[in-house]
Amino acid sequence: MKDRNKLYFFIGVFISCISFSLEAQITLLLRNDGSLLKVEGTSTIHDWEMEVEEMKGNIIVMQTDKLESLQSGEISFKVNSLVSDHSLMNKKAYSALKENKHPVIKGKVLEIYTENSLSKVKLELDIAGVKRIVTSDYKTSLLNTKQIKVQGEFDLQLSDFDIEPPVAIMGTIKTGDAITITYSFLFGNN
Repeated sequence: MKDRNKLYFFIGVFISCISFSLEAQITLLLRNDGSLLKVEGTSTIHDWEMEVEEMKGNIIVMQTDKLESLQSGEISFKVNSLVSDHSLMNKKAYSALKENKHPVIKGKVLEIYTENSLSKVKLELDIAGVKRIVTSDYKTSLLNTKQIKVQGEFDLQLSDFDIEPPVAIMGTIKTGDAITITYSFLFGNN
């Protein structure tokens, strides 16, 4: 009888621990009204930038007494949601990104870790049908109990994704291979 009571006690503690850890994980959704994803590059004439107008995504955080820590997440957006002030540039970018075959760009968190007291995230990017892994420093800001901002920046080469840098006006304007992606994502309970 005593052994049976001990068994029930341990099962109860085990179930309580599982319930507590499940309750501590929270999924927060990306809010477009406070988020920014910007792509910057160069050309033979001038520097350029494009911004994503609409994105989807979420993160899973572990809630503790004072701080939420990022566990995993993903972001996606349609290629034609990436826009500049120039319609010709948009057209060239969509063509280079192979929008017809691969209309969505995706990013997925693979790993989160700390190195030399910097928060790092390893991401799998799926651009123009090619998947590559990149690493970025990031920082999080807890805005209130229901909103977290995640910010960072990283560099890419278009050629790493088998993307031919766009050209215009019979090749006189050439886009550089290197781009910088800056992000500031606001996640919250919608």
